[in-house]
Amino acid sequence: MEKSEFDRRLGLYVRELRTKKGWSQQILASKMGNNFQNISRLERGEVSPTFFWIDELATVFEMKLKDFVEGFENQLLH
Repeated sequence: MEKSEFDRRLGLYVRELRTKKGWSQQILASKMGNNFQNISRLERGEVSPTFFWIDELATVFEMKLKDFVEGFENQLLH
């Protein structure tokens, strides 16, 4: 899988988790101490998040990092 496809799919996964919580991009950004433009770029697959970002996303979504990664892996298989 190419990096751009990986980033796109990760963005879709984050969007799915965010919408299941009923959060806007602004709410997610606020919970992360970030801005909604960065969340928007992440969800569009325009940025590759650092490990720190991924760990922070898992925390904000109240998931263990392992569960966040496994959920993303499962999404890749479908």
